[in-house]
Amino acid sequence: MVNEVGTTLVNSLTNSSFDIGNMAKVLAEAEVTGPKSILERQETKNSTELNALTYLQTNLTAFKSYLTDLSSPSLFQTKDTQSSNESVVSVSATGVPVNGSYSIESVQLAQAHTLVSNKVYSSMSDTISSGTLSLTVGGQVKDIVVDVSNNTLEGLQKVINNGDYGVNASIIQNGGNYQMMFTSQNTGAANEIGLSGLADFDVDGLLTTSAAQDAVMKLNGLTVTNSTNTFDSVIEGLSIQLNSANSGFSHNLNVSQDTQAVVDTIQSFVDVYNQLDKIMEELGSYEELTSDQQEDEAYEYWGDLSGSPLLREFKNQLKTSLSGAISELSEPYNNLASVGLSLNIEGELELDIDQLNTVATNDMEALTDLFSKGGGSDDVLINVLSGNEKTQTGSYAVDVTQLAERAIVTGGGVTYSANEYRLASDRVNDPVTSVEIEAGAQFDLDINGVLHTVALTAGTYSDKASVATEFESQINAAFLGDGLSVSVAFDSSQSRYEMTTSDGVVGLSNLMNLSNQGFGGANYSGEQLIDLSAADAGFDVTVDASTSATATVRQGKYTLEELAQSMRESINSLSEVQASGASVSVSTEGGVLNVYSNRFGAFSEVGLSAFTNFTNSGFTLDINDTGQNVDGTITTALGSLNLGAYASSEDGRQIKISDYAVIGGEPAEVRGLEFEVIGGSLGARGNISFAQGFASRMEETIENLAEDEGGLLSQRIDSLNDKQENFNERRTKIDSTYERLLLKYQLQFSALQSILASTQQTRDYLSATFGNNNN
Repeated sequence: MVNEVGTTLVNSLTNSSFDIGNMAKVLAEAEVTGPKSILERQETKNSTELNALTYLQTNLTAFKSYLTDLSSPSLFQTKDTQSSNESVVSVSATGVPVNGSYSIESVQLAQAHTLVSNKVYSSMSDTISSGTLSLTVGGQVKDIVVDVSNNTLEGLQKVINNGDYGVNASIIQNGGNYQMMFTSQNTGAANEIGLSGLADFDVDGLLTTSAAQDAVMKLNGLTVTNSTNTFDSVIEGLSIQLNSANSGFSHNLNVSQDTQAVVDTIQSFVDVYNQLDKIMEELGSYEELTSDQQEDEAYEYWGDLSGSPLLREFKNQLKTSLSGAISELSEPYNNLASVGLSLNIEGELELDIDQLNTVATNDMEALTDLFSKGGGSDDVLINVLSGNEKTQTGSYAVDVTQLAERAIVTGGGVTYSANEYRLASDRVNDPVTSVEIEAGAQFDLDINGVLHTVALTAGTYSDKASVATEFESQINAAFLGDGLSVSVAFDSSQSRYEMTTSDGVVGLSNLMNLSNQGFGGANYSGEQLIDLSAADAGFDVTVDASTSATATVRQGKYTLEELAQSMRESINSLSEVQASGASVSVSTEGGVLNVYSNRFGAFSEVGLSAFTNFTNSGFTLDINDTGQNVDGTITTALGSLNLGAYASSEDGRQIKISDYAVIGGEPAEVRGLEFEVIGGSLGARGNISFAQGFASRMEETIENLAEDEGGLLSQRIDSLNDKQENFNERRTKIDSTYERLLLKYQLQFSALQSILASTQQTRDYLSATFGNNNN
């Protein structure tokens, strides 16, 4: 630069003039070259480290994604479910079902109820009879006023389909004529449709084209029914789907531990860890690259962190998180070597796949504890659900002072009708054989101490109602001389045959060849009836957070079990109850009606009021109850926490300790801990232990190093970014300095050029004046 300045100056003087712009630029650049060169070197070094650390952070975060599954207990609870015939029955895990094998017979599929009017119409706009159409579905009766505003096929269809009646209405064209079709919106025997009140349908009647029926399966020989073809709650954590009926044939469902998923995840962890280790080795390499390697993108960050103490710290901490034994776990499975993982002399992870497979097959719980973050309890009725990054490892004593309860309201004594009894068969599951009376079908029937043997006429009947008529006719013929009688009907909502009498106690014995009709037991006894036949019974109900609504029990005579079922179905079908996610169970424990909320805890509530025509049931006065949460203490080294303060509003058996819980002003060791107390006794209930497995430890290490704001890597990247901003400011200052110097030199050289020009003029004048003077 000095030589360039000198040359430029000499040339300018020689020419007796200055190149002002060039001279100013050369001198200004000469003054800023040193600081600018230093800045560029610093920027290059800073940028190299920043890019390399960002690259490392990206790879650490990617590696952490592999740890997320491995550090979660849910991976180790993954189940493999299989069906021997998917076209008939399929199965899937919805939770953590118990391993096992099940024999499934798909007896029948659930169906919606469909009724078609026998009366036909010439067009969709034909007028139908006016009146009040009463629609009954699931025990709920809703009325529709049919008048001049809607008394056509189209009008009634729109009213039904735009309302909340539980029924879809269709107009069917059949051979040029039109008929009304009514289909229940939901499948299941309880959703049978009842229509009355309009002359068109009452006089000509309705044809059942699809019976309301439940899905029926036999699970290891046990008959199980459901309103839909999906059985979600029969086996906890398992969903069984009936896809087609295949009565008489069994198919196998198998539920087993998905060990392969666990082994594959651990293998991926080993592979990715070794890739990360290689990346860190390359970042810290001192080896010189060839010219070809320097052009290769694969070597972009090669050696950019050589000598970095930060990189050494990362490698050391990652290896430390895989080393040693977990003190909260018992031998032998408290270190990685026990399941086939080890670090070789080069720092790479090695996996003995055979050893890992053996442990995965024989002790999945050991693998769960070794890798994931979770806990266990000394008490089988206390389940540890989860924890988080704030939950410290350790053992904590639990003392229970109050168990969670559901809300329950109990009716008073039931008033039974004198001498009125109903006897029912077991559930009829096969719609085909239920109308077939076998040869030799007979039974002994006792009505109020009078006994007769009744034989039935064998054959295949047109429907269940015809079978019921055969029962009734033969029984009444046998008891005609005694002045005793029964009525027999098929109850489609419960899929059973029922015998009802007003003549006293009734019982069946010595049954032969009646299993098709559900009489497969040795003896059957009648139950007393509760008379609600005067009118539909009603009451207002609230469940949990639901708004108040009116439930209806249809008029009739009920056994106590039937009344309990009708109450349950009526309450649970209310849209107000369903909207709040609530539901009830109704039991007959103690010979009275008990209505339970299906939710545990203080959020659980049941209220019944405004009873009409319900006195005989034992409910007369308004009644309300609220549940309670589990309560007690959990004790840590700092002290104790009250459990009730952290009970879940969704399930009062569950405890979730706040992330901000403190004991004596200090953060509680059990912050974020979740567990449930599902029963047991009051008092000391042993300890909850919480441990952090190797995958969880490594995940936390990466979070602390690379993701948290206070982590070493995060802090260093922030520092380098700050430096980059500082470099930008310095560059701006140097540029400003250059501009000032450029202006300064331009002014100075302009002045010098003016002086030189003036000197030249004087010289030229003197030369002209004295050049020709001979004196």
